[in-house]
Amino acid sequence: MMHRNILTTLYVGIAMSGSCGSGATEVSAGPPDPEVVHAPAAIAFTNVRVVSMISESRLDDQTVVIRDGRIESIEPSGSNPLPVDATVIGGPGRVLAPALIDMHVHLLRADLPLYLKAGIATVRNMWGHSAVAAIKRDIESGATLGPTVHSVSNGLDGSPPRWPATRLVNDPRDAETAVQEMVAAGWPALKVYQQLSAESYDSIVAAAKRRNMDFMGHVPTAVTVLHALESGQRSIEHLSGYDRAVTRRQGMGTFAWADVDPSRFGELVRRTIEAGTWNCPTMAIFVELSRNHTASDRASIIANRRLFVAELQRQGARLLAGTDAGIDVVSPGSSMHNELRELVAAGLTPYHALRAATKDAGEFLRVPGLGTVTVGAPAELVLLDGDPLASIENTRRIAGLTVRGSWYSAAALAALGSR
Repeated sequence: MMHRNILTTLYVGIAMSGSCGSGATEVSAGPPDPEVVHAPAAIAFTNVRVVSMISESRLDDQTVVIRDGRIESIEPSGSNPLPVDATVIGGPGRVLAPALIDMHVHLLRADLPLYLKAGIATVRNMWGHSAVAAIKRDIESGATLGPTVHSVSNGLDGSPPRWPATRLVNDPRDAETAVQEMVAAGWPALKVYQQLSAESYDSIVAAAKRRNMDFMGHVPTAVTVLHALESGQRSIEHLSGYDRAVTRRQGMGTFAWADVDPSRFGELVRRTIEAGTWNCPTMAIFVELSRNHTASDRASIIANRRLFVAELQRQGARLLAGTDAGIDVVSPGSSMHNELRELVAAGLTPYHALRAATKDAGEFLRVPGLGTVTVGAPAELVLLDGDPLASIENTRRIAGLTVRGSWYSAAALAALGSR
C-alpha cells in the first residue's frame, strides 16, 4: 500500500449558474426511499428533472428506468406504464444527473466509501501497484463495494524514487523492458513522472507508441511542456510543465505560479489543443498547498492558476476534474465538490465544470455513455435535491447514488464504513 506522507512530502517540496437562482428546489414529501436495491433489478426514477450532460438543457418530469446496470428508458412521466417489476423512487423536485468521476486519485481501500458518499461512482487511479489491482478485482467481483476503478501503471520515474512501487528507468535502454513489465501486469496506460531524464522519457514514449499505449502524468523536470505535447502525452496532471513555461521566477509548482507572464498563456494553450492533450489541473489541492506561502503569494498562486484554466476553457482545450485525493492533503470524495467550485471560480459555467467530472471524463476513459443520462449508458447516476447547473454547490445535496446499476439511498451511503 502507498504511504501518503511520502507523496505529501514530495508535493510540498515541488509545490512550496442556470435557470433558477441557487437551484434549491422544494422536494415533495413522499414515501421514504428504499435504502438499497441491487442490480440487475429494475429501478424507476419518477417525476425527476434530468440533467443529461449532453447539453445545458434539462428535461422536466421524466421517468428514467434502469435495469441490469444500464439506462433502459427515459420518457415523460405518465407516458407509459411503469415496468411491473421496477422499484419506484419518487423524484418530484429532485434532479437525476450522472454520478461524478474523480479523474485523479491515489486509491486506498479504506477510502472507497468516501467516494460513494460524495456521489462519485468512478475514479481514475494515478499510480498503479498490487494493492490497487486487488481492490479493483474485489470491486469488479462484488466482494467489495466501491467506485469503478480505472488505473494507470506504476509510476515510471528516475532516481531518487519518491513513491513506493516506482519502476525506475534511469537508463533509456531499460525503457522497453519497463514498459513490457507494465503491460504484463495488466495496466492499460503508463504513468510518467517527475525525475525521468529527457532520454528515458523519449524511450518510454517510443516503447508506448510501439504498443499503441497511452502515457500520461507529470511533465518531467528535464522535459519541456512543448516537448511533452509534441510527443503525444495524453493527459497532463496538475498543470505540470506549464508552470515552468509561464513563470517569471525559478522553480515549479506553487512557487512558479506565484509570478507568471500571462502573455505566454495563449500560445501554450493553442499548442495543447493542436496536440489533443487533456489537462487535469487539480485546483483544490493547490489551494491547500498554497497555504505554505505568504498571503500575497497565496492569492497570486490561486488567481494565476485560475487564469490559466480559464484560457484553456476559452480556447476549447479539454479539461478533467480530479482531486489528487489519497495523500492526506485533501479529503477523498468530498474534495471533488471543492474542485468543481474551483473550476467555476476559474470562470467555467457549472455545466462546463460538471462536464469535466462527467461526460468529458467518460469520453477520456473511452466508456460509451459514461457520464451522461442517456438510453444505453451505464447506470451510474446521482439523485440530487437541487439543480447542479443552477449552482455547482448542489452537487453536495445527494439523495442517493446508483453504482453499476445498484441503488444506495442517502441513509445507506451514510451508513457505509469509513477510515
